[in-house]
Amino acid sequence: MKRWFLFALLVLALNFAWEMMQASWFANMRGLPLSRGTLLCFRAALGDLVITAIAFALAGIVAKSATWPIGHRIIVATIAFVVTSTVIAVAYEHLALSTGRWRYDETMATLFGIGMLPLLQWLLLPMIDVWLFRLIARRAT
Repeated sequence: MKRWFLFALLVLALNFAWEMMQASWFANMRGLPLSRGTLLCFRAALGDLVITAIAFALAGIVAKSATWPIGHRIIVATIAFVVTSTVIAVAYEHLALSTGRWRYDETMATLFGIGMLPLLQWLLLPMIDVWLFRLIARRAT
């Protein structure tokens, strides 16, 4: 249980750092007081944690193991994890953009209308999450 809490805390921290880093590329974040911007980034990081948990669980179903990052089917499960989290995030990003929940600054590079930084977040951070889980599991044994 302790390693799951630590893993969730690290995933949250990693996503919070990413959200804070990319905030200036979102037009609706410009000019906000630091406390308000920080709160919005923290809320976004909590959503990222939920996306990560869903994708991690689906990867666990694929691998037939809740601790799949330390198992034998790590490549297949990691692909499922990255693809699932990216699909969820892109769908949510599209919904948020289309409803005006947020909008990109003109400096945000996009691919098919989705910001490159949010897209990179979901291509890179899940792989770091797998590495962190393996590291935590190794230190726990």
